[in-house]
Amino acid sequence: MRTVIQAFVQMAPAVLIFAVLAIIPFAVLEQIWPAGRRPGVREYTTNILVSLSGLVLAYPFGLLAGFCGEHVRKHLPWHTISFSFADIEKVPTVGPALAVVAMIVVPLILHDGWFYFSHRLEHRVPLLWEFHQIHHSDTNMNASTYERDHFLQTAFRAFFSVFTLGLIVDLDLKEAAQAAYYSSLFLSVWSMFYHSAIRIELPWLDRVLMTPQLHRIHHSVNPAHHNRNFADVFPVFDILFGTFLKPNPGEWAETGLGAEFPPPRSFWSAQLTPLFAVWRRLLVGRRIGRSGIQQRAG
Repeated sequence: MRTVIQAFVQMAPAVLIFAVLAIIPFAVLEQIWPAGRRPGVREYTTNILVSLSGLVLAYPFGLLAGFCGEHVRKHLPWHTISFSFADIEKVPTVGPALAVVAMIVVPLILHDGWFYFSHRLEHRVPLLWEFHQIHHSDTNMNASTYERDHFLQTAFRAFFSVFTLGLIVDLDLKEAAQAAYYSSLFLSVWSMFYHSAIRIELPWLDRVLMTPQLHRIHHSVNPAHHNRNFADVFPVFDILFGTFLKPNPGEWAETGLGAEFPPPRSFWSAQLTPLFAVWRRLLVGRRIGRSGIQQRAG
């Protein structure tokens, strides 16, 4: 446990610096070829602050998920799948390169399969939606929106994926760390790209990988676009489960949640508003429950 925490402390500065600096090339392109209104400095700053807080605050939940999964795995009636990337490295000449590609693709396929369903839950379960709204409230979606998530939503996703995958796949700790590093690096950069406000159309890629135009449908204010394109990387999951919607040529949907849920204007409101909303929802539910009991008693 202490070793894992020390590793996080050593790794955290580099991760946080990357989360900021990697946005810069996309931000420059958004200013040159904007899909709509050019994002401003304040929009970038707010999103980055929300992102960094989510990454830091959610990390303990990922650790907790890993330890819970390891404990529960010992009592399962089935055997987990043992997997090693070292076998791929044995392929002559291209083995090491193939192993790196596998460390990116395999975790992402597993991640996206679980992410697709957890993402649908976030849209369907009211309590989860209260937190997910922060991500969707951005009226000018851009590269910095990629991690514009409430820290409890980030925690839920970390726990959901790490815990459930840990019940099925058993990886060597070193290989798991390497796979997590390579796949997370690719996912972060690709997520910045497809959240970006760069006016670029890639119709030939829409059914293979998530693209800016495709993901913009998911963030659209148009009701006809709601509950579409849930996948994080591979649209095949949307295609398989009937939620895929391909954008029309030249279509760049407006994003946000409309006047009923304006975007938070500060880092603090982004983190605190959902907590108050959930508290009110739980309080109302409790009052309704008490009222029902009193009516039945009467």
